[in-house]
Amino acid sequence: MYCYLDGKLTDKDQHNIRIENRGFTFADGLFEVIRIIEGVPLFLEEHHNRMKESADFFKIPFPYTAEECYRQSVELIKKNQLYDGELYWELTRGDDDFREHGFRDDHKGTFAILTIPLRHINSENWEKGVALEIYPDLRHQLCEHKTINLLANCMAKNFAYSQKSYDSMMFRVAENGRKYITEGGSSTYFLVKDGVIATPEIDNILPCITRKKVIALCKNEQIPVVQRRVFLTEIKHAQEVFLVSTVSKVMPVKRIGEKSYPVDGKITRMLMNLFNQLLETEINAKRDVSNVQI
Repeated sequence: MYCYLDGKLTDKDQHNIRIENRGFTFADGLFEVIRIIEGVPLFLEEHHNRMKESADFFKIPFPYTAEECYRQSVELIKKNQLYDGELYWELTRGDDDFREHGFRDDHKGTFAILTIPLRHINSENWEKGVALEIYPDLRHQLCEHKTINLLANCMAKNFAYSQKSYDSMMFRVAENGRKYITEGGSSTYFLVKDGVIATPEIDNILPCITRKKVIALCKNEQIPVVQRRVFLTEIKHAQEVFLVSTVSKVMPVKRIGEKSYPVDGKITRMLMNLFNQLLETEINAKRDVSNVQI
């Protein structure tokens, strides 16, 4: 298998990254996961923009344009013959000769692109829905950036797995003691009540690209959607719940803790269909990936 490392195509298993790399020693880096369907990397420009904005925020060198990343990604898809899966981008600040906490001005950065086979998801999840567990949000205060510091996310996700559930719905505690929803180990959540969708506002949570696409679909269909603080008690009164992510797309939720929901909700099913249509449009627009310009 091949990868791109710092702009060069190389054998993934025969090229070493130094242990002193700050991604390894400090989790000082960013990542993106991009869905590949029929050889097309979906919404790549949006993923590039998010990584670039975070790289600028953290002052991590990231000299690659969207066009360069697109070319490298497409070449890698073809070289590895992986036409249904994921692209994984990782950007770190680069190497330190010593394990020094402070940033230097001469860090060069390390940027890698991998192709990864699609993780297994039971196809029945989209028909029968998935279960969620409730779990405290133990993360840092920089969750609006897709950093590689994912230990708390892994804990939330593995707690869900231990209960034979799909993911955890994480919560924080407000100043008044009320618990409010943030996001999942790898998902973003939407609650439907009386035809109105509520989803947590971008307040120290990730500005998920699939979330943004779904909100745009809601607006196009004149489905009311409100981005605000969503309290945990509201899950008792929701009539439909669904989650979204790059890999999960739009997926119905059948249970949160002890509370059950119908998985054939009108709004959930409509958005599932609309999002699948959006993906098909994107694939068709970029079918001939070798000639596509972003």
